[in-house]
Amino acid sequence: MKKFIYCLIAVVLVFNSCQKDDDSTKQQPIDTFHENYYAENILPALNNFKTEIEAQFKLSETFKAEPTEDNFKKLQAQWLNTAKTFSKTRAYNLVAVKSKFFDILIYNLVTNPDQIEVNINEKAIYDTDYIASKSTVTKGLGAIEYLLFNNQDSDSAWNLLQNDAFRIDYLIGVTQEVLRQANLLIDFWEAGYKDTFINARSVSCIENARCLAFNQLINILDVTRVTKVGKPSGLEDSSSATLESLEAYRSGSSLALIRSTIEEVEYAYSLSPANFSNVVNDIADSNQISNEIDKTFEAVYTHIDAIDTSLYEAISNDNPNVELLYNSLFDLVKYFSVDAASVLSVTVLPTDNDGD
Repeated sequence: MKKFIYCLIAVVLVFNSCQKDDDSTKQQPIDTFHENYYAENILPALNNFKTEIEAQFKLSETFKAEPTEDNFKKLQAQWLNTAKTFSKTRAYNLVAVKSKFFDILIYNLVTNPDQIEVNINEKAIYDTDYIASKSTVTKGLGAIEYLLFNNQDSDSAWNLLQNDAFRIDYLIGVTQEVLRQANLLIDFWEAGYKDTFINARSVSCIENARCLAFNQLINILDVTRVTKVGKPSGLEDSSSATLESLEAYRSGSSLALIRSTIEEVEYAYSLSPANFSNVVNDIADSNQISNEIDKTFEAVYTHIDAIDTSLYEAISNDNPNVELLYNSLFDLVKYFSVDAASVLSVTVLPTDNDGD
């Protein structure tokens, strides 16, 4: 994968060096682009996630007071809403944000059920002090998913919660800690990094908001391709599927979360009032690249929709649409990394395929 990224960087540099002198100074005015990108894209995504995890917490408390099957099903449905909105925030998990580990603290894709059970068996007071001290594989949205869906067995999850008040307390404690992290994430932006981002206009990519924001779109597309489709299905580096590395396989929500992430990248690129497509079209004096990107987004959605089971089942049954989805995501990565990045004169930074 690293070889692929380095090749892309080389291609981008060649493209940039071959631009005509009169084209190199032709740019969309960006006096307010950074500010608008934050206001139209980043902050709404963060606030939407906070709203959903607040709802998750309230439903958890309601379930403790009234542990009915109806309230349990509401909790399960809300988990998907919460996870989908968090998937959208990953499009804005810039380097400075990532350094604070909010993403892993909120949703580590690796979950350790055995250790979660050890924690529950302690019969402790599961407040935020307790949960915050524990490993990320025992908390966050992944732990909530396990508690609500078990290992693809909702009946077992329901029975276990019915018969153990400490299990419900652990569920509430984990949810409360996720809410705390959501507030800390918003505070990180609002208390200072927002201004740093808005005023980042250096020639250096790592100090340029437009470059960092666009690189994160590339990064999350590649992470989705490699980590959330390629590796679990045996299409990346190995011919062996590793199904238990699949995001949200316990709830059967893998495809829904992938789609949510891709939809947010599409929103940031072409649908938001503060989008990259307009800048690309203006600099290139053509809509050709953006039109091809739009078509590739549609191809990704088509291949997602063509999988009429969970992604876990599709991989298990060698559904050919899994590889088609993987390939269409690869096409999207290439359009962003080469064509659009070249027009924007964006330096493509190395991609970390083990995280977001």
